[in-house]
Amino acid sequence: MKILKKLWNANKNKVNFWISLVTFVLILSLTYAKFKFALSFTTADLTLITSALGSFIIFIGNVLNNKILVEAGQSIDSTEFGEKISETTKAVFSVQADLSKLKKELDQKGFQNIGEDKKQK
Repeated sequence: MKILKKLWNANKNKVNFWISLVTFVLILSLTYAKFKFALSFTTADLTLITSALGSFIIFIGNVLNNKILVEAGQSIDSTEFGEKISETTKAVFSVQADLSKLKKELDQKGFQNIGEDKKQK
């Protein structure tokens, strides 16, 4: 717990920390929504989501009079950031789709019982 507190104190005033945190939470949320609720996102949707998120962070930064949050929100609200989020999210979905295909192939070939066979020996 002390390590997390030290990390928080060292990074809470850094723009890159907030951008990384927002990026992580956004990609995690989009991945969860895609697979839990079977949603699909277009590039326009991702751009809208990142713009809204950036604007919200700017608003919170202005309310709290926190320059770091305002700068992070402006970076998130940029077109380049939206494009990077879109590319990253597509890559994550692609890897997940490939892993799902591989699992289906392995299941069809009977590899799901290998671990159970070893336990029985």
